Amino acid sequence: MTTNGPAPGQTGPGTASSLRMALRVVNSVLDREASGRTGFNVSRLAGEVGIERSKASRTTQDLCDKGFLERLDDSTLRAGEAFFTTAASLHPGLPRRSRPLLRRMAVAYGAGARLSVRDGVQVRLLRAESAAGFAQEWQGRASLVTPCWCTGAGRALLLDHTAGEIAALLDDYELIGVGGPDAARTPAELVAANDHDRLRGVVAAHGEFEHGVTEYAVPVRDPEGRIRAAVSVVGRTQDLSPQERAIRTDLAAAAAALRDTLGGDGDGNGTAP
Repeated sequence: MTTNGPAPGQTGPGTASSLRMALRVVNSVLDREASGRTGFNVSRLAGEVGIERSKASRTTQDLCDKGFLERLDDSTLRAGEAFFTTAASLHPGLPRRSRPLLRRMAVAYGAGARLSVRDGVQVRLLRAESAAGFAQEWQGRASLVTPCWCTGAGRALLLDHTAGEIAALLDDYELIGVGGPDAARTPAELVAANDHDRLRGVVAAHGEFEHGVTEYAVPVRDPEGRIRAAVSVVGRTQDLSPQERAIRTDLAAAAAALRDTLGGDGDGNGTAP
């Protein structure tokens, strides 16, 4: 007896081919995001992946429908929440274990509390909590992307990088005009800021991402001591500065509590799972 397709529960050549194509598309979008350049639209994505525009259009639409990609107002594409939910599930203990820790800090300081990872020159938000009734801008959302050189979490994720490594990472990136009034404008300024904060044990980014906003952050290390994530508290500078000592203590305790949820098989770059 012959059949016209795979039996239930099995995948045929067509399904496997479609899956490979979808993975290529998502990977190309992620690589483009990580480069810091303007995202791909469907036409440019088709050229990058090497497929017809009609096929790229169908694939990206399916991925957008499933939440793995998002289409922005300018028609460029970026990774969606479903992708980050799936990625986070590879290390399910970290986002899950972080929730009560972040929630407690958000309530205690009337601010936002975040768990983030680095993806190239960008920082991706994995989980965020905020105090009830507090300004929604501190809540954020999973997959929120910010620059690594002008955010507290981003600088915490780069604390183990040498001056040469930071210069190489930011090569060809224009730092002027990005971030708040106190953001680093050169790799050397970023290195100096991290050298200062490393001695204090916490990154204090005052006005680096936005005027009047402070983000305190510490790295989350795995059992081998490699930076894999960052926890932070973000809010109005006038509200957080008087509480800096307590925030530093709580962030250090949260990072220590998350340490044991990380295995020792990562690449040590503090990058997204």
